[in-house]
Amino acid sequence: MANVAENDIVLDFFSGSATTAHAVMQLNAEDGGNRQFIMVQLPELCDEKSEAFKAGYKNICEIGKERIRRAGKKIHEQNENVDTGFKVFKLDTSNLVKWDSTPTEDKDEIYQRMSLLKETIKPDRNDLDVAYEVMLKLGIPLDYPIQEVSVNDKRAYSIGEDCLVLICLDYGKDGITADDVKLMCEDYTPAKIVASEQAFKDDVSLSNAHYILKDHNIEMKLL
Repeated sequence: MANVAENDIVLDFFSGSATTAHAVMQLNAEDGGNRQFIMVQLPELCDEKSEAFKAGYKNICEIGKERIRRAGKKIHEQNENVDTGFKVFKLDTSNLVKWDSTPTEDKDEIYQRMSLLKETIKPDRNDLDVAYEVMLKLGIPLDYPIQEVSVNDKRAYSIGEDCLVLICLDYGKDGITADDVKLMCEDYTPAKIVASEQAFKDDVSLSNAHYILKDHNIEMKLL
């Protein structure tokens, strides 16, 4: 890979089997560089008669991910200082439920739409999915570290080395309380807390949370 500086980000819009990612990791191992890669690939289906399909790979993306895993493992065994970790993202619709405004006179359809609005997060999505969407909407780079933390009995995610943002969507046993919010502020001191409005124990807890955050000069965003 000619003319690629040691801290460059290499982008390949036609990743295929991730040959470029393999080459970037290998070059880092050879010269101690800290290059990163972004691989983009449509999930093109493998031919059912191909060896890849017979081996269990349904599309080209699966082949690329496996190559990065295997190449990374081999390179890391030869040089432990090389970072061969990677994240995989798939383009999809929002994780948040939105009102379907398509005109309809079907009462059952309207009832179903109303029922979906009881929860702000789609049932087939998880908290980590939402965390990454929040990062995108706040302009936080997706390569920032995400650490799962516990606040009393609630699961939360700390974004960034110094907890730039704390995301908590977990109800726990009784819902998020004012004490939980106070603990978030004191233990993690984030610049912003993102939480699900439905996750709070009650309206009183939510109101008290606003006052606590105001005292700590921390912004809160509700989903």
